[in-house]
Amino acid sequence: MALLRGSSKSNIKKTSGLLTAFVVLTSFMGQTYALSVNATEVEASDAASMVSDAEDAELGSESEGGEASSDTDEDIERLSTNYTTISKGYTSSEYEGEDIVYRMEDVLGTEYSSYLTTDSHDYTDGSVADVSHSDYIEVTVDVPEDALYEIGFDYLSYDESILPLEIAFTADGSYPFYEARSIILETTWVSEDTTSIDRYGNEIVALPQKLVRWEHKELGDSSYRYSSPLLVELTKGEHTFGISVKEGTMLLGDITLKAPVRIPEYTGSKAAEGEGLITIEGEDFTYRNDSSIHSSYEFDTSISPISAKQKVLNLVDEDSFNTAGQTITYSFNVDKAGYYNLAMNYRQSEKNDFPVFLDIRIDDEIPNTAFQSYWLTKSTKFTTKAFTDSDGNALSVYLEEGEHTISLTISADNIRYALEEVDRIMSQISDLSLEVTKVAGTNKDKYRDLKLTRYIPDLQTRLQGWVDDLNAIASEATVYVGTDDPEDVAAFSYLLIAADQLQSLADEPDELVYRVDELSTSVNSINTQIANFVDIMNDNDIAIDRIYLYQNDAKLPSDLNFFEGLLMSAERFFYSFFGQSYSASNTDESHIQVWVNRPRQYVEIMQKMIDEEFTASTGIEVDLSIMTDAQKLILSNASGDTPDIATGINYSIPFDLAIRGALVDLTQFDNYKEVFGRYSDGLLVPSVVGDGLYSLPETMNFYVMFYRTDVLEKLGLSAPDTIDDLIAMLPDLQMRGLNVYYPTAAMLAMRNFHGTTPLIFQNDGSLYGDTALDIELDSETSVEGFTQLTELFTLYDLPVDVPNFYQHFRNGDLPIGIADFNSYNLILNAAPEIANSWEIALVPGITDDSTGEVVRYMSGGAESTVMFASDEEREQKAWEFMDWWSSAQVQAEFGQRLQILYGDEYIWPTANLEAFTLLPYPTDDKDVILEQAQYILEAPRLLGSYMMERELSNAFNDVVVNGESVRSEIDETVKSVDRETRRKLEEFGYIDADGNVLEEYITPSISKVREIMER
Repeated sequence: MALLRGSSKSNIKKTSGLLTAFVVLTSFMGQTYALSVNATEVEASDAASMVSDAEDAELGSESEGGEASSDTDEDIERLSTNYTTISKGYTSSEYEGEDIVYRMEDVLGTEYSSYLTTDSHDYTDGSVADVSHSDYIEVTVDVPEDALYEIGFDYLSYDESILPLEIAFTADGSYPFYEARSIILETTWVSEDTTSIDRYGNEIVALPQKLVRWEHKELGDSSYRYSSPLLVELTKGEHTFGISVKEGTMLLGDITLKAPVRIPEYTGSKAAEGEGLITIEGEDFTYRNDSSIHSSYEFDTSISPISAKQKVLNLVDEDSFNTAGQTITYSFNVDKAGYYNLAMNYRQSEKNDFPVFLDIRIDDEIPNTAFQSYWLTKSTKFTTKAFTDSDGNALSVYLEEGEHTISLTISADNIRYALEEVDRIMSQISDLSLEVTKVAGTNKDKYRDLKLTRYIPDLQTRLQGWVDDLNAIASEATVYVGTDDPEDVAAFSYLLIAADQLQSLADEPDELVYRVDELSTSVNSINTQIANFVDIMNDNDIAIDRIYLYQNDAKLPSDLNFFEGLLMSAERFFYSFFGQSYSASNTDESHIQVWVNRPRQYVEIMQKMIDEEFTASTGIEVDLSIMTDAQKLILSNASGDTPDIATGINYSIPFDLAIRGALVDLTQFDNYKEVFGRYSDGLLVPSVVGDGLYSLPETMNFYVMFYRTDVLEKLGLSAPDTIDDLIAMLPDLQMRGLNVYYPTAAMLAMRNFHGTTPLIFQNDGSLYGDTALDIELDSETSVEGFTQLTELFTLYDLPVDVPNFYQHFRNGDLPIGIADFNSYNLILNAAPEIANSWEIALVPGITDDSTGEVVRYMSGGAESTVMFASDEEREQKAWEFMDWWSSAQVQAEFGQRLQILYGDEYIWPTANLEAFTLLPYPTDDKDVILEQAQYILEAPRLLGSYMMERELSNAFNDVVVNGESVRSEIDETVKSVDRETRRKLEEFGYIDADGNVLEEYITPSISKVREIMER
């Protein structure tokens, strides 16, 4: 049981588009470098950046007998300096005295006095520190005795950002443990006083408000593998604390050293005599420490309230309350003092045969150890569970008459050690993978007989040891599911699969030369299986319907009986035929009709904003309808049943509609220059048809370079600025079994323009000249760019097929990669274990010899908004809506609402650059993305361009996969594109049957965009 004490807060939250599989925690070393670190010391001059120095060390130096040695997790800084490891070396006892409070104005270093302010928001008569992103301050404190202390901070977040505050902490120039690099300081969120109702009478999730108040928190683990504060060992005397703000703006008040809180031992519960019953509806929480925790609606006769006609919020959404460290708090009133039992109607269905753990606090305190890490067993249906101790006795708590609170915090303390153990095992498996590559090379010859155990003599021992460790973790989990057989613990099945794979390798260790991918790099690798286990352990979905505080003689409410439930279901079925919300069949034709190609939660927010802001100010009524398939637009155009506006459609679709006369040229409106001026010029190229602009960009799929800072630091490398820099790094990476990812590698079905054109454009090449028939793909600069692209894969051996960069980046075998918004969202929100080990930078580009500028063109098209032709009055109203919807204020508000309500993974990548500056992205990342956005350049969309995209893809595959020559493939591509372009130009009347040009089709370009904007 001790093996499973511990907790991990995963930043993964379930959302459409996020991968469910956790991939490998990595050892990022090459064959000749390890990850040994120089403790955690930080020079004072470097403390603001909070980057600790690390020493290079040999990974697999060969012994005299030619045998390679292996490194252990002691060489991995994250593992060797985490709190679990560091705290084992503590020699002092826990502090037991009174709290020691240090006033900020008394302890702040004189060189940082400029941060002091007397505007303390009613905190104190003295001064507090006002600090924001990238600020660094130091305080000097006098510690009374050698001891282990909790270190607490008083703070207030007063800006409008929804991101939690994040700081890094040092003591005397060193991180006391690895977790001190990232400390999250949460803020409290409250719900609106009134229920939010949409236009169809349905309750919808209301926008919470950040409670601007002073908060207090002790130094803790941002991943929440520990739910209690982390202790710091301090000696008697003077010490310097360094605080670096990594995110947010705050006031920082007193710093407190205190004795660790001891939760009273459970010694039994008192009988809850009486008839008192307090029912708390799950959706009616008072506070939450994460804005994305929200209510939801389900039609289930076992929950309350319920309606057959309208949607009523009736539970805590399990997809939002699922991460260790999340807390919801309910206020309730007790009419009569006494002991009360506790029960809850809930559903916990994600973890197969394994519980989720809750810390239960009454009035901000855990009553006793029975309320700590309380098990919520699996239940696929809503179940009312009375909370009991291990002997089945009801847990009770004494409550005085008056107001009280009950708080529920998801805990993973009980599985912390299991998570840390698999971290270690995955790291060592990755080490072994690189070590095998060092010995055998990257090209395995099946006719070569290599006895691997001669070079790695402890190979079989290591493999068998991991088998035993994984089986031991699974065995100790049986205590939570009432079985003695680990195979009965479904949640741990991935560990057993990994153990079986390892056993297979251990039985024939010399075969590992040919099966090395099974360790950590293949899609079904051992490390992937273990990572799937981590995924399951971090997914703690809990749906809460009702909480009961009751006495023994009280009768808990019962569910609807069979006949009542049957009647309710029949009634709901009847109403399902009428008035379906957000359906094109349930609209008013006199209103502006907008089809939205997005999920329902997006549409609900949009409609709420439209009704409250746009319609209220303009009087223009707008009906939104969910469009499940953008191809429906083509069919609706053919049938003459089009909306006024369609939004959220792929950026390439507007051309096909505009060339057929279905769309309105938006330059006919007076303020079109102001509206289109909100976007990068290069993003507007696909909007151009003739002399008009026919679509407004809505979102952008930005590309940036991702790189593992830990890997590059260990190898003595820095992030590349140009393609030449990138190429120069490849030998250092590839000799260690590492590589670089280029986005073309992810495009398996077809290498689209996003993957084939950037290097052409960076080399000053182009696909077309001034007209559609002037194909310039075979020009010198275009061929040079395409050659450079293919040589990345043929000459420099970049991987050509990478279905999932995210997994390889987490694993560490692709520590550098150029990837898009989707990868950014995944890595930011679904890779918590490397949260402090990666950054983004501008895309490496080509240096312009004439100006010295590094040209970094990349694609960025995502979704767009278009207007369908109708009458002048409707078009004017539709334009007013498009102007409003695309404005910076509205786009920023929508993005903030979306992320506040549904979580960090619901990032809104608005194409409006001003609005982007206001969105809750991490500040450093946002600066990079905005600078890279200036280099967005889309390929033109014109008649026959689909053939250009297809044939470029074929040319790439023929060169890279089949070994054909670039020049011959380009020549064939030009012929095919010219033939198809002529066919389409004839179809649309630009040339006649004899090939004579009747009207030149002008190629869309940045220069054309600027011409339209300047006329």
